Amino acid sequence: MSETITQQSMFRASAAAGPSRATGSLPMGSTLPDSQAFGGSHQTAPANPLERLSFVGARDERIISGTNRYKYFRRPIIPYMSVQPAEVLFAPTAQTDSALVPPQPEAEPATRTVECQSDYRESEAQTVPYTPDYVLRPGEEPELLTLAALSYGEGLPAGLNEVHMIERARAKRDFENSLPPMTDETSLALRRKMMSEQEMRDWNVREDQIYEMQQGKLAAFETALRAEAEERELRWDERIETTRQVKLTEKDKEISQIQRRRIKALRKLSEARKHVEHKKEPRDIVTEYADYGSEVYAPLTRNGRITRDKLAHQYETKPLQLNSYEGLLELERSSAAIKMLETKSISRPAKEKAAVNFKDRKERRMQDELDRTDAALKAAKQAKPSEKEQKEQLLAAYRDTKPIERPPTPSVMMPSHDENVEMACILLQRLLRGRAIQNMMYEGKERRLELIQELRSDEDVVVEDLEDDATEAERKAEQAVIDSVGGLLVSTALDEMSKELRRNCEERRIHEIVVEAERTRRIRQCEESGRRQNELQARVEQQECFRQLMEVHNLTAMSFIEEVSEEVVNQVAQRQAQQEAELKHSRLSHLYDKLEERHSTPSAMAADLVQNFVLPEVQRLQERRDAQVESLKFGNAARRALAHVNDVLEEALKEP
Repeated sequence: MSETITQQSMFRASAAAGPSRATGSLPMGSTLPDSQAFGGSHQTAPANPLERLSFVGARDERIISGTNRYKYFRRPIIPYMSVQPAEVLFAPTAQTDSALVPPQPEAEPATRTVECQSDYRESEAQTVPYTPDYVLRPGEEPELLTLAALSYGEGLPAGLNEVHMIERARAKRDFENSLPPMTDETSLALRRKMMSEQEMRDWNVREDQIYEMQQGKLAAFETALRAEAEERELRWDERIETTRQVKLTEKDKEISQIQRRRIKALRKLSEARKHVEHKKEPRDIVTEYADYGSEVYAPLTRNGRITRDKLAHQYETKPLQLNSYEGLLELERSSAAIKMLETKSISRPAKEKAAVNFKDRKERRMQDELDRTDAALKAAKQAKPSEKEQKEQLLAAYRDTKPIERPPTPSVMMPSHDENVEMACILLQRLLRGRAIQNMMYEGKERRLELIQELRSDEDVVVEDLEDDATEAERKAEQAVIDSVGGLLVSTALDEMSKELRRNCEERRIHEIVVEAERTRRIRQCEESGRRQNELQARVEQQECFRQLMEVHNLTAMSFIEEVSEEVVNQVAQRQAQQEAELKHSRLSHLYDKLEERHSTPSAMAADLVQNFVLPEVQRLQERRDAQVESLKFGNAARRALAHVNDVLEEALKEP
């Protein structure tokens, strides 16, 4: 009420004094135009007082109000946020001056902070998967929290080893709970004894685990060796098969070449057989000219040529009578033809045999030797196979080698007669043969009795030496046995000691490996926890820097907006005050006073306060209560989900 009265008095003073600065002198219930509405619920008088006098509400295009009013004046600071266009910025909204209009829901904020969980992990993007927060009640230690070290791929999904580990952890907790208190010496001794026994059991379990790990590694190593051997055998088989294919290819190629050579030789032989009848011996010109009965001096007429002279038949020497039958008859009747038909006996002169001397015989022997050598070489070339043929023959013989067949199992034919009779006959034959041999031996001994006595007399002389030699040999044999037994015992002892030493060294080496692995695991855990803490700290610092940066940007923007809005409000208020003062002084002063008195009544002021203060405050309280109910609903839902997940995990762990 006091604020309204002060504003009315200031308005009257400004109207009386003329145009002046009237920022806060506007009556209650008025609404600023869209260019002046920078506050949340502050309202000013209309730009034109005639609109107020006409008792008509303000125009829709100038009304900007409601819970989303701040969107029309806020500009984004982050560059990638979308800027609302002018159509949305200057769109009309419903008038909320009336209490009957329901409040508009709150708009979704531009940015939110959420948490997410991913199945993928990168060292720079995600270090620890999302885990919901939990709160433990005093005195409670849920078993599920003891399994926090298990993760997917490292213990999860749980197998037989994890189940045994959980059972051992439960047994260890039960054992720790069953330990006697340290109140007296007896309880302390009993506690120490029980703890030492538990430690020995833990060591035995650890040794069993190490043994299982070693057996697993040995099995894997054996499997790898077997796989390598199989792969090596496969490679060898492939190489053998490749070599066999190459050899078979060479064999086929060689066989094809031999076949071609065979066909060629057969073709040559067939050609030679065709001309075997017409084959002539090479001419021995010296012999022919030495023999006066040869064809050189007397050619055979059956060959169609009378002489070997090449020029003899180049000239025509045929008589003219031969051209006609009458001429031929005339030649036959002539005496010359009769003389030509007379038979003549020609004797061939005897061939003189030349004398053979030593030089000719030597040359003939040498020629015969050369002929035999040449024939042997030709036969060897034709009969000896090539190296490839020998290899092929060896391979063929190797492939064609058949396994040795076992002889058939002999079958015994059961005699048809009585076996006892046969055995009796055999025994009788043995007795007779043995008796005959005894008689022969006795007769021989009687014949050589003197020689036997002489040999026995010689043996008596050598008996002492033989006894000494036997004693020495026996002593040496005993010493050799003693030495061999001692060496065997010493070698066995040394072997056992070396095996024990090797086993101790192996155990010591395994223990060192285990200690080194444990130390490495702890170092890696420390490094991982350190990196995780550093990344968490860096993330917190980045979030804090971003929050402070956004806060600075928001404060800067709000201060700039406040300054601009204050300046614009002052200018518009001054302009409106000047216009209203001029109108009031000109013609509407008394009417405006009456209207002002009408609106300044206590009932109007009370209605204005109820509409502009009480109802918005009730609406804000209701919205706050609804928000609390919503947050409580989501919190209850989250707690119920966590409880359900906890129950499911407990049931899964209790199952055998």
